[in-house]
Amino acid sequence: MRYPFVFVLIIVLLSAAACSQSINEPITFFQVQTPRPFGYVIGDEIKQRILIETRPGLVLQRSSLPARGAVNRWLDLKRIDIDKTTTGTGVRYRIDLTYQLFYAPLEVKMLELPSFTLQFKQFGHVIEKKVPGWHFTAAPLRELAVRKEDGKEYMRPDAPAPLLDSRSLRNRLIISLAIVLGALFYLAWLYGRLRFLPQYRVFKVPCQQLARYSAGDLTRMLNIMHGALNQLNGKPLFQHQLADFYQRFPHYQSLDDELNWFFDYSNQHFFDSSPKGGKKESDKIKALCRHCLQIERGMR
Repeated sequence: MRYPFVFVLIIVLLSAAACSQSINEPITFFQVQTPRPFGYVIGDEIKQRILIETRPGLVLQRSSLPARGAVNRWLDLKRIDIDKTTTGTGVRYRIDLTYQLFYAPLEVKMLELPSFTLQFKQFGHVIEKKVPGWHFTAAPLRELAVRKEDGKEYMRPDAPAPLLDSRSLRNRLIISLAIVLGALFYLAWLYGRLRFLPQYRVFKVPCQQLARYSAGDLTRMLNIMHGALNQLNGKPLFQHQLADFYQRFPHYQSLDDELNWFFDYSNQHFFDSSPKGGKKESDKIKALCRHCLQIERGMR
């Protein structure tokens, strides 16, 4: 009965030793991932990824990685990316190397990414792990001689590149141009540059004329303003006709106080034996004309 027990005990001890050995391994996982090993031409990039998992406290010596730049006369190391992640069981490293090929073979040729040795350090001890070389084939861009078969060219021209779809860009350009043209049209309409429109045939020119006169030209200013109101009304406009005028042009009713003052002052100026007036009256006439122009433009 003792021998089966001893046999079981030996198996348990061996299993424990194996487990402890795997636990004490400094590098618990190592893998080199590479792309396809064929079909490369001059100028192509080759990406190599190295995955490593180590026990806690083991630090990668970055100086053991190959230096960026020329590896040899036909291979450059363009980029090195290192990602370090701490896990519950240790440290995980992901190293991405990007090489660029500058070899122009005359025929299909086998090449190799050179090997190198990674170093890890812990408590003054250095642990090494070799990254093996990787073989791949490079091919020429085209043949040295142009062959012909049955009188036809063996080499064919490159296929034309597909055209980019520019419909969205063209639509955005058309929309942008429409917005700009609309804004320009609105500004021209707002500032009275579109004189062919009927709403700008009344007060635009009188306002420009009144701006040139001063307080000594009240008679001319009154005549200009009367002429503009008569043109808008379609016939001479008198003060007692303002109610009818507002029914046909309701927007101008907001100027009722200014229009009544204008007619009162006009009667006083033309029919009083000693009319009075100065800068205050001339400014009010100009202001009335500006307000009429604003209503004409839809700004009031």
